[in-house]
Amino acid sequence: MQSFRFSLYLYIMNCMRHLLLLALLGCATAVLAGETYAVIISGGRNKMYNHERYWNDCAFLYRTLRQTYHLSQDHITLLMADGDNPANDMLCDGATGFASSPTDLDGDGEQDLTLAATYQNLDDTFRWLSTMLAYNDRLFIFITDHGEQNDEGDIHLWLWGSEKLSPQELAMMVNRCHPATMNILLGQCYAGAFVASLRGEGRIITAVCAADQMSWACKDRPYDEFVYHWTCAIAQHDEHDQPVSSDANGDGCITMQEAYNYARQHDCRPETSIFTALPSILATQWVFSDVEIENGIIPPSVSSTSTLYDLQGRKVRKK
Repeated sequence: MQSFRFSLYLYIMNCMRHLLLLALLGCATAVLAGETYAVIISGGRNKMYNHERYWNDCAFLYRTLRQTYHLSQDHITLLMADGDNPANDMLCDGATGFASSPTDLDGDGEQDLTLAATYQNLDDTFRWLSTMLAYNDRLFIFITDHGEQNDEGDIHLWLWGSEKLSPQELAMMVNRCHPATMNILLGQCYAGAFVASLRGEGRIITAVCAADQMSWACKDRPYDEFVYHWTCAIAQHDEHDQPVSSDANGDGCITMQEAYNYARQHDCRPETSIFTALPSILATQWVFSDVEIENGIIPPSVSSTSTLYDLQGRKVRKK
């Protein structure tokens, strides 16, 4: 009996090792069977600091997610400045005056509903996502605009209405969500200070600059330098639809490693970007494209019991 139990124990442990290895090698392809959700954040602080280039960063990325990768509108949450409030909230390019941030980000003539980028709305967004994300879904988080270091050396992200968000507070919100993988792009000044709090298994984190550095705008266009080139990389074209060579291996898919490499190579400003992926294989397999399931990993279907709505009042998939 003891020998049988020991053999059974060895058999179970061997199966677990094989399953773990399969999970590590096939993690990204298994994830691709799920759905992708995105959160786009541009706090702006107030209209004096909310430069038009931040809106441009978000709009270029939003168009790419919608038009290139056909991400469902109800899977993208926009938290930008004062949201859909018609009051002026944006400093126009060249500081020529103020305007209300357009709510049509993809140019289709329809409003892309936006929430104000307040602490409460961010908190509510991640609480909602914690109920929506299935085990095989993916979450992409994009942040642009201002980060700041105070006199005590503490780093924070500026939200709308001069609210502040620390790395620990952002991590607390994000950690409520448990998708298969998470991909976070930090575009604000001192972005590197957020990496340690957000790093974790199944996550890719890109910070445009180190913890003690500022991030920079482009010299020749109204965008932020690193995030502009990163978006060009995944779109495979620039803001004028001119193609760019970001697909290093020519397989038609832009991995997060390729996107990072392209942005880093084209970033001509004095900022030291950071890229981390756990496990490291995620860097070369995480893509926005729909890819066939490989390695025989087919996630079970999620039962549908009721219709849910997102924070912007849009019907989303059943769960």
